[in-house]
Amino acid sequence: MFSDFGYRKSGIEDIAKRAGVANGTIYLYADSKRDLYKRAVEYGFDKWQAAAARAAEAVGNGPGKSRERFEALCRAAYSYLASEPRLRRILARDPALFPAAPGGDGDDPFVEINRRSVALLEGAIAEGVGSGEFEVDDATAAAELLFSLYRVMIEKAYVEEDGGEGRRFEAALGIILNGLSSRSEAPRHGHTRTESSERGGT
Repeated sequence: MFSDFGYRKSGIEDIAKRAGVANGTIYLYADSKRDLYKRAVEYGFDKWQAAAARAAEAVGNGPGKSRERFEALCRAAYSYLASEPRLRRILARDPALFPAAPGGDGDDPFVEINRRSVALLEGAIAEGVGSGEFEVDDATAAAELLFSLYRVMIEKAYVEEDGGEGRRFEAALGIILNGLSSRSEAPRHGHTRTESSERGGT
């Protein structure tokens, strides 16, 4: 209902009818329509976060896997909304739910969920540092910076529906991975100009 009609036009009676329950039953789960809306969006955000974490876990563990796991986490987090039109429509109707540059906890209605997202990034970066694949002095600061950039890209891609954002995401991810990568690891993950030319690359 919130996705189809927005917050203002979705009444408790309509929501209860679609759910097949009595109006009063809704209040067993939420104190008000605003509370129900927040819980519904939290549910969607939790699923989004879990999907990104699962994508990273699916890569598996082992030597040289940290970079792959980090890349899988980033790709899944970015592409998730493409397969979730309901959450995408809610964000498009209410972009304040996912502020690109919140000024503080009071500006971010989902500060705890977003802190967990930063923690996921921080853990992935710290894992790469531990394995020797990444060189980062401050994993926390790096995770906070990357999450801010991620939120801007999500808004451009799915709220403003900027058609060029996919290309920019790929460029940004390449820059991020190269920036994080340990100099001793870099040859493993990329080709020198000579190697690329020998293989027929440009």
